[in-house]
Amino acid sequence: MVLTIVLSKGARVTLAGSIINFSLGIFYAWSVFADGLIKELGWSKAEAMAPFTLEVLVFSIAMIFGGRFQDRFGPRKGTLLSGIFSGLALIMCGLTATPLGVVFSFGVVFAVAAAFGYSAVTPAAIKWFPPAKRGLITGLVLMSLGAGSLVWAPVINFILDYTGIVNAFILSGGILITAITISSRFISLPDPNTWNNYPANHDMKPIDFDWRLTIKEPSFKILWALVGLTSGVGMMFIGHLVQIAGTNFQVGWGYLLVSLFAVANASSRLIGGAICDRLGYLGNMKVALLMMVAAMLLYLSGLGWPALVLGTAFLGLSYGSLYTSYPNAVADLFGLENFGICYGMIFTALGIVGSLGPMVSAFLVELTTSYNLSFIIGLAATLVCFLLVANLKKIISQTS
Repeated sequence: MVLTIVLSKGARVTLAGSIINFSLGIFYAWSVFADGLIKELGWSKAEAMAPFTLEVLVFSIAMIFGGRFQDRFGPRKGTLLSGIFSGLALIMCGLTATPLGVVFSFGVVFAVAAAFGYSAVTPAAIKWFPPAKRGLITGLVLMSLGAGSLVWAPVINFILDYTGIVNAFILSGGILITAITISSRFISLPDPNTWNNYPANHDMKPIDFDWRLTIKEPSFKILWALVGLTSGVGMMFIGHLVQIAGTNFQVGWGYLLVSLFAVANASSRLIGGAICDRLGYLGNMKVALLMMVAAMLLYLSGLGWPALVLGTAFLGLSYGSLYTSYPNAVADLFGLENFGICYGMIFTALGIVGSLGPMVSAFLVELTTSYNLSFIIGLAATLVCFLLVANLKKIISQTS
């Protein structure tokens, strides 16, 4: 009630969306659950990572359906369903606690539920604000998702130590059901006539929307490739930071890099949003890609652990900042009427291309006993992204 009185409707929606994304950020703490499954239940590492791997793929595909659902039925229903089923999925993980059961519960049910929530909160928040503030609002909503990894990991680890893996799943599920369903009550949309939309380059109304035509658009193809390549580069190293520290830099505190990356990733979503408002999403992409290039060069420099730390910070800043640019790009290129499904289709690049990054990196290090070739490929992919951004800028200038 106090929030209702003090905050404007737009601020309430932004805060509620941030809480929902923060709750869904439990996904980033899967390694803690996996550690419990391995130590308590005797799972193999492959069995413990299978639910996480499947979740990434299913989530990216489910974003299409979650986005379309919120376009047609509104974000409140999408977030409500997300809260109920994401929480139930974790409770099911605890009640089944078998490889097959957890793969289905987390890899499928949680993934779909999370997609319905994630795809709803960003468009709901930015529709309340004029274009000059949408970058900052996007950053605020997305920052909470990255911040979730900082809080959820120690919380789940604490629960594990005192109650075990089964109860950790069940209690976490209860927290998600409570937090997300309550927050969904504050998710709403303004009158469509008050939307201060970006001047969209494509006038696509819901009744006329045809995804077959959308995916043929050059701007769609370029943006899809950008998401795929940049997420692929990020994921090549996110899951290997501990191993990179030991293999290429001979240090044993690589686990600290995971926290460093999480802090940089979370903070850069807010910083990237501010840059989007000032320089535009294309300008923010260029800044972020420059940091990604710097990260690869630092990893390759041979300057020891200071280069490792600075490179990881740059990688986290770049990765988070880019994910602030993409929603703003979709809003500009395709408008807000069909934001959900368009963003969902763009997001499939994460599952189809981005998920290959960790496997490619693992294969190359086994082949060469070093991550240097992975760094070189990451550098090359980032340079290709600069060309894609230049082409996207050209398309926008020709159609504006």
